[in-house]
Amino acid sequence: MREIGFSDHDEYMEGINEKSISLLKAAFPDIKIRLGLEVSYRPERTEEIRSASRMLPFDYLIGSLHDLDGWMFDHPDYRSGYSSWDIGDLYRKYYSEMEKLAFSGLFDIVGHFDVIKVFDYRPAGDPLRFAEPALQAVARAGLAVEVNTAGLRKPCREIYPSKELLARCFQLNIPVTLGSDAHTEDDVGRDFAYARELLLQTGYRRLTVFAKRRRGSLPL
Repeated sequence: MREIGFSDHDEYMEGINEKSISLLKAAFPDIKIRLGLEVSYRPERTEEIRSASRMLPFDYLIGSLHDLDGWMFDHPDYRSGYSSWDIGDLYRKYYSEMEKLAFSGLFDIVGHFDVIKVFDYRPAGDPLRFAEPALQAVARAGLAVEVNTAGLRKPCREIYPSKELLARCFQLNIPVTLGSDAHTEDDVGRDFAYARELLLQTGYRRLTVFAKRRRGSLPL
């Protein structure tokens, strides 16, 4: 890897040690090391998020959805909550919130775009019938979409976003980043070879990267 980003969740931001990043840059001069932040988006957090984004010299901000009205739908302890929903209605709700995230103007990257499928609860039919408005919003807002390999390690056994949604991203000229969403050292860069091949098959030839909230690119 020529470039790597550390992107802790915003609820742990107090533990981010900027000095550690500086020491890593000095120790590994051949690797571009970036500092990012993954933020759990909710509309009522807009000013809080804007303030947090200025607290450290972040290279990029990832906006993600992890809960709906306080229900942590991607956490295994709250998996039973899916039984309270019509799955079609749940997907409409999720992607409606994703539209708001895209138009918030707070982020550079959309994280694990279709993570709502994490436990493999899916509506029948083409996933684009639910996701299309959100993808259109991402395209209009000029955001990048994270190709996140963590889904391959989850019950859904599928990359985020799915092949169908990734193909639509390409059609809409949405740039992509690559992430392993690693919570352990063994998962750093995991399944990147698979993701790279999938991106090439889709038509992508470059990855988007960020430095000081400015976009650049690298060849795949």
